[in-house]
Parts: sequence; structure tokens; C-alpha cells
Amino acid sequence: MSEAACRRVGVVSNHLSDVSVDKYKSELKACKEDISKLLKKLQCHPILIRLAWHDAGTFDARTGTGGADGSIRFDQELSHGANAGLDKAVRYLKPIHNRHPVVSWADLIQLAAATSVEDAGGPKIDMKYGRVEVKSKEE
Repeated sequence: MSEAACRRVGVVSNHLSDVSVDKYKSELKACKEDISKLLKKLQCHPILIRLAWHDAGTFDARTGTGGADGSIRFDQELSHGANAGLDKAVRYLKPIHNRHPVVSWADLIQLAAATSVEDAGGPKIDMKYGRVEVKSKEE
């Protein structure tokens, strides 16, 4: 499976090289708890949902590139007019990522949105985690 295809379907094994799936799941659970605390403190549900939407919105079906890959955290994307204000959402998530660096930015952003929906009274959104994050703005 190509790397782009792995990004689309969330293949955990492609993202993890020296971390077990159980460890990754444990870190995801801890991230969700941290996100829940953040939501209670800041009531920032809408901006986290918007961040995930804009990160995922770069997917190109023709090439299989882009999508929910965490690239929105780089200035090149944050400075785009449609992404105005999303730097604040990235700053909200940065301490959580620092505490749980095993979890990719791609997964953290999508987890934050799904947790926001659920915390606001919406449905629990079933997700597949293990997205590969882009490592630099050049990717």
C-alpha cells in the first residue's frame, strides 16, 4: 500500500515503527482525556472542529495526497486566508502533543475534533487512528 493510501485509511502499522499498537491506543486515550480537560477549561469546541476540517480539506483524490495529515500546523497553511485564526487551535493542542509525542499531529487534530463533537452533545464518531503526519512544511 502506498504511503498516501496509508494516510487515507489510517493504517497504524505504517505510522508506528518502534511503538506497539497497545501503547499508541493508550496514548490516544490519554490525549482524549487531556482534550476533554481543555474543552471544559476553554470551551474551544468550534475552533478544534474547524482545525480538523481545514486540515482534512486538502485531500486531492486524483493524487491521493493531502488530507488529514497535520500539515495545517505549519505557517505555510496557517497563513492562508481561509485558515485565519486556526493558529490559536494549534497552540491549544501543542502542550497535549508535547505530553504525548507518540501520537501524530494528524491523529491529534482529528481526535480533538471528534472529542469536541462528542463533548458538545453530538454523537461519538468512530475513527481509525494511525495517520501519518507530515514532518515538514515541504511535504
